[in-house]
Amino acid sequence: MQDNELLTERQVRNCYGLSVPWQRRTRRERRGPPFLKLGRMVRYRRADIEAYLAASTIEPKSISKTKSDTAIGTRTP
Repeated sequence: MQDNELLTERQVRNCYGLSVPWQRRTRRERRGPPFLKLGRMVRYRRADIEAYLAASTIEPKSISKTKSDTAIGTRTP
């Protein structure tokens, strides 16, 4: 796989699980991954899809518990 490889909508769906209707909607709203418009053809660079997904990743915060948080029946304001 090359970073500059051009993917069709179906290839993006199959490789990354992004539905074709989602791709079309986000293109229309200009809020999805970058794309190329070649005449009537739409293509996505593999690197752009992967960068978009990486930028959209949300890491969970670690939860640190104290003694007072774990005591039964106590509430913290």
